[in-house]
Amino acid sequence: MHDRDRIVSILGWGAFAFAASVFFLPVINPDIFWHLSAGKYTLAHFGPPRADFLSWPLAGAQWVDFEWLPQVFYYLLYRAGGFWALLFFKAGLLTLTMLVFRSIALLYGRARALPLVLPFFAAAIITNSDLRPENFTLLFFTITLYYAEKSRLAGLPGGWRFKAAVFAFFALWTNLHAGYLYGLALTGLYAAGEFFREELPFIYGKAPFARPTKSLDYLALFFVGLAASLVNPYGWKIYSVIANHQQYLNTLQEYIQEWSTFDLMNAYQWPYVLALAGVMGSFVYFLLRRRHTVYTHFACLLYFLWASANHARHIPFFIIVGLVFTLALPWGELPEKKMKRAAVFGAAAVWLLVNIWFYNGFIWNQYTGKPALMKWGSEGLADFLRSNKKELSGLKLYNPWGWGGWLGWELAPDYKVFIDGRYLFHDKISEVVEVRNGPQNWRDLVAKYKFDLMLITLDEPKVPLRHKLADGRATIFWRPAYLFYLPKADWAVIYWDYSVAALVRRAAVPPGWLAAREFRYLRPDDIPNLVAPVLAGEVPLSGVRRDMLTYLKNRPPAGEASPAADIISFMGTLEKICAGKGGRCRR
Repeated sequence: MHDRDRIVSILGWGAFAFAASVFFLPVINPDIFWHLSAGKYTLAHFGPPRADFLSWPLAGAQWVDFEWLPQVFYYLLYRAGGFWALLFFKAGLLTLTMLVFRSIALLYGRARALPLVLPFFAAAIITNSDLRPENFTLLFFTITLYYAEKSRLAGLPGGWRFKAAVFAFFALWTNLHAGYLYGLALTGLYAAGEFFREELPFIYGKAPFARPTKSLDYLALFFVGLAASLVNPYGWKIYSVIANHQQYLNTLQEYIQEWSTFDLMNAYQWPYVLALAGVMGSFVYFLLRRRHTVYTHFACLLYFLWASANHARHIPFFIIVGLVFTLALPWGELPEKKMKRAAVFGAAAVWLLVNIWFYNGFIWNQYTGKPALMKWGSEGLADFLRSNKKELSGLKLYNPWGWGGWLGWELAPDYKVFIDGRYLFHDKISEVVEVRNGPQNWRDLVAKYKFDLMLITLDEPKVPLRHKLADGRATIFWRPAYLFYLPKADWAVIYWDYSVAALVRRAAVPPGWLAAREFRYLRPDDIPNLVAPVLAGEVPLSGVRRDMLTYLKNRPPAGEASPAADIISFMGTLEKICAGKGGRCRR
């Protein structure tokens, strides 16, 4: 190896390690919890679930769990090493994806481009770099592209063994994730591109119609992969999941960021915008100025450009094919001049600085040292529900959409959730999101499903309310929204912390049990409104003290989300004020 090649190799692997840092970001996907539940079920029952066992509205309904195999891996890894094991597993899959991408670049002899391309590649696929079964699809898609390009350059292998390997590859992919469809699309596009190339003389009227050869080979592989997709526990029913996603596509685009179109305000999609300009600009230049085009590349680019423009979750697939096909362009045929060479080195230096700036500002600062999603759960809530399952577990429970997976993982089989991130609940997404637009929407939802136990997140805007105190003074209180759609006459607060509150319908639980656990005054997001009524003698100080003792009995003053310490401090301040001269507090 020459010194220059050795330097290029060192720089390339250094860039590889630099880029791999993207893949070690903490796990923030709330769906991981219902994936764990499904993986646990699959191992316990020696087969994937075929009916919903996690929710009460759809209990027993058909569930085509098309991601069953990754869920088994997730559960085994979680049992072995917790979230750290899952973090390193998804980082490993994505690093393997980048390694395959590197191998494709080397097919064209582009080792010198790797120090510039690899960091950008990793940053550009960051939108699909959380822990998801899609991690497998990114890897398998890149492997498919590698062999498609290798066969384009050197010819397709023949014989039944190769077709058997393709069949096994797509059968495995199908049981990992429905993204095998991207692999089928890629294979079909190669068939279309090759067919156009083979018939180009006929199209221009310079030769008779030619019998397709290589395009038919690609088409045969497409049908092999299509047949392999039926080798799964659900057979043809796996396509019902795809039909469901198409049916609710407008809903998914409206409420789920990864299904919507790309957003210039999202910094993590800025690399896509740069790639869009760079890739398409390069292809237009070589097409118009150099009269160069590879029709398979052109067909794939158009398709994945359209797909990525419509759904942000398709962006990584455009990034993969776009960067690969740009590297495949005949850059070596361009004339070289000293000034141009200097400009290239200067641009490369600026490009590396931009990548460092992006990593420092949007990637490395996300390392928290906690590879677990805490905002989608509450340890205190789980403890409370477990300890009171006799009275609460049989009630119709409402939970926020993002909390469903965690609740099912923590509390099944005692509790059944209302909704989680599975495709089964696509028809409920709009109504559970729209409830935040007003109390009447909440009332309608509660009446429709007849909930008895409400778990609500404490992030709704407060409502101003004019209140006349016992001493005759009037003031404006900013009251929490839940008081208006879960009125105190019918609902009681039985648990709360700084992230979530649990309210139960009074008629649904024994009165004695409720009396020992209800918070009559110390209610979430409403505590500041207690000061004036206490000082005016409207609210008894003993009642507030009783609520404090109830809270401390059920939740000790510990934990990130626990307000226990603040409650103790608030109570101490109230008692000092009431003990002062002229106090009107009612004890």
